[in-house]
Amino acid sequence: MEGSDFVVYGLFLIVVLVIVGGAIAFIGDRLGSRVGKKKLTIFGLRPRHTSILVTILTGISITTMTLAVMATVSENVRTALFGMEQLRHNMGEMENRLAYASQELEKAKGEQAKTDETLLKTRSDLEQLMDQRRELEQRADELQRGNDALEAAKAELMTENSSLTLLNQDLEEDNAKLAGTNRQLEERNDSLTAGIQIMREGDIAFRAGEVLSSGVVQCGRTQEETMKDLRALTDIARENIAARLGDKASEQEKQIWVLESDYEYASKVISESKVDMVVRVASIGNLVRGEDVRTVLQLYRNKRVFNDGELIATKAVHINVNKENELNEAMTGFLRNINLLATQRGVLADPISGNVGTVEGEEIYDAIDALRTARGNATIYAYAKGTCDVLGPLRIKLKIIASGVVGAF
Repeated sequence: MEGSDFVVYGLFLIVVLVIVGGAIAFIGDRLGSRVGKKKLTIFGLRPRHTSILVTILTGISITTMTLAVMATVSENVRTALFGMEQLRHNMGEMENRLAYASQELEKAKGEQAKTDETLLKTRSDLEQLMDQRRELEQRADELQRGNDALEAAKAELMTENSSLTLLNQDLEEDNAKLAGTNRQLEERNDSLTAGIQIMREGDIAFRAGEVLSSGVVQCGRTQEETMKDLRALTDIARENIAARLGDKASEQEKQIWVLESDYEYASKVISESKVDMVVRVASIGNLVRGEDVRTVLQLYRNKRVFNDGELIATKAVHINVNKENELNEAMTGFLRNINLLATQRGVLADPISGNVGTVEGEEIYDAIDALRTARGNATIYAYAKGTCDVLGPLRIKLKIIASGVVGAF
């Protein structure tokens, strides 16, 4: 009910009580007067006492009727009269519920505060994640641009590599031409070396450029692995020195000096190379007995120069077999041409002798006999006896063809 309804209800209740109270008072007054006038007695009492008793009973009746009317008209009055304990009990329960609800409300408020705090933190984390996402997207864009730039650089490097390949081919051709010039320079160097040997005092143990050891070192490995192979070649050179000098070798002569920078440079070049490298341990200059053995590491790109059975050279000869010197000169000249050709093809020659290969003496004698049999009119064929790479040596197999007869050795 609203406030105005309570006011109307209260006024109505007051009016009813006033009317009922007045009616009951009127009835009691009339009844008391009548009892007094008639001098009635109740329960053997005097009329005066009876009148007092009637008045008391009337008051009781007024109160009873008032309570009855109020109880009849108002449910709240009935509750106040008959349900106060229940009302108090209900009010206690309601207060307990209210207190519990208040506690739950406080807890809910605390949880709500925590939830709000978590929500704020979550929003902050979300904003940070969004910032990180934007940064990652920017970095991804930068990486993509960098990748595009690398692809472009790769294309340029491929083009440059093609140009370098062509240039390398030209350089190899120039190297072949320089090999012939190198032969001449070596001959001059031999003459100069002989003069220097005369000028220097003492016995020459090793000549300038003499190879003390050599081998093929595998490419594409770590510098540490390559360094081990280089030092192993140095150990082999030390063993070769000891074998040549024998018991006369001093402890100083058994020590080989190689600059550490040479080791580092050679190991770096070989590790980064795409092909295996031939490594020579060569003396730097003429070394007199008793001196330290100073050496240098020489690097060459390795490759297959001749395959097994490959034809190396041919030469048609027309010589007088009765002249032994013509036979020897013809064979010696043919072998010298093979040596020059192999050098031009890339086989490393011995710095001292200038030779790149070996031919068994018996095979040369048999070839000369075959030339005699052919009466000096024949063609000499030289074939590779086994495969040969840059390191060498080149082993040769000779064939003599004359008058439809083939002599092979």
